[in-house]
Amino acid sequence: MAIPLKTQSCKICTHKSSCFKKLTLPELEVIDENRLEINYKNGEMVCKQGSFASHILFLKKGLIKLYIEGKDKNLIVAIVPAGNLIGLPSLFGDPIFHYSAVTYEDSTVCLLNIDVFRNFTQENACFSSELIKIINETTIQSYDRFFSISQKNMHGRYADLISCLSEKIYQNPKFNITFSRKDLAELASMSAESLSRVIKDFDKDKIVSAKGKEFEILDQKRLLSISQNG
Repeated sequence: MAIPLKTQSCKICTHKSSCFKKLTLPELEVIDENRLEINYKNGEMVCKQGSFASHILFLKKGLIKLYIEGKDKNLIVAIVPAGNLIGLPSLFGDPIFHYSAVTYEDSTVCLLNIDVFRNFTQENACFSSELIKIINETTIQSYDRFFSISQKNMHGRYADLISCLSEKIYQNPKFNITFSRKDLAELASMSAESLSRVIKDFDKDKIVSAKGKEFEILDQKRLLSISQNG
């Protein structure tokens, strides 16, 4: 069950998104007055696709999966680490969430009033500029992933995925995933059986070690080569 928290002020919070560092102290006070901080347990839904988006979400701590719900199966859109905003497509488009979000581990989320957030984009040029940078980075990452899953072979897709998890999610060449091998396979756009074979190939060739949910990059140079040529 999600638990509301009584927390420190945005003015002294060290977990702020880069765009909030562009706000003045009075503006941060407005954010403080129009937000709610909530703790979610592992596996809890944070937002539901198609529901009304009254807030922009900021992931203060934890890890979240974004996915689009299909008729027969779901499509994982992204894995979001702490420090990122969720729900930006709802800011000026349809006032609904365009994907669902569920936690991969215990997480803390700040719910920010979407109207207040929208007003800052109109009143604070530095805030707007930083927000555009964030949206651009997210868009480029989406393009890169689309190219990977549509144009590369299975080994290339797996190399891309491991590199992404190491560099952008866990920020360590050795990491433990907090989600299932099934989700790992979906992220690489392959079946669980195919993923298992590819994992064994990388393990045997001493490129990426895999023991259960623990992964370690052993040969960064070869991993990069497979990513580029896969």
